[in-house]
Amino acid sequence: MALTARAVAVAELRAGRTALTTLRSQVPLRLRETCDGLTVVASAFGPLGGDSTRLELLVGRDAQLSVGSAAAQVAQPGVRDPVSHAEVRIVVGQGADLRWQPEPLVVTDGAEHRLALDVDVEPSSTVVLAETAVLGRTPGRPGRYRSSWRVRCAGRPLLSCDLDVGPGAPTGWDGPAVTGPARVLVTALVTGPRLPPDDVPAGGGEVLRLAGPGVLFTWLGDDPVAGARALRAFLPTDQRVPEPVTPRAG
Repeated sequence: MALTARAVAVAELRAGRTALTTLRSQVPLRLRETCDGLTVVASAFGPLGGDSTRLELLVGRDAQLSVGSAAAQVAQPGVRDPVSHAEVRIVVGQGADLRWQPEPLVVTDGAEHRLALDVDVEPSSTVVLAETAVLGRTPGRPGRYRSSWRVRCAGRPLLSCDLDVGPGAPTGWDGPAVTGPARVLVTALVTGPRLPPDDVPAGGGEVLRLAGPGVLFTWLGDDPVAGARALRAFLPTDQRVPEPVTPRAG
């Protein structure tokens, strides 16, 4: 049975400390406050085709929050529908600090997962947004992954990026101009007054400085662990989340 769920979290600065003043969620999403910040727990197996989730996150002025997930998600086709949907809406206030880095999403053969990430930030806020997609289990065929990132700074567009890869995507998605033979895709955006350098990090990847207070990082490869290490090498030391223990897709 397809599931539809909405989750909401609000982080505010209270008496000099960040407090989660609102925390609401529904199956298959559960939000849990942890010592590291906020953890998104997938309380049901999936996402399965037909599932639709929406996460709304507000980080108030001068608050600090790190958001991760308890484990990798595995998108699989449903009985009647191969497509699952996830919407993430984030608003980050002035002087706030947000680090968004969930565990990888594995899109299996026959599945199609669509992610819509919509974010508003301020020039004085520091934001790290990172996503990792794995196309298929090893050595299985990939599923289809479609993502849409829309990020605005002070109401003005900072990043508008669409990705469509996997079987069913426009011809050429696995050509040398897109993914080539790679099946692990890491995308990260850093905004704010303290940005990473433009140099390519030790773990490889591509770095692009945006026309605004932001730097975009992309990495392609075959190993999610190598991708996580490349991401850590790209981020400034004080903006890194703890290194995840990430199993290989398989």
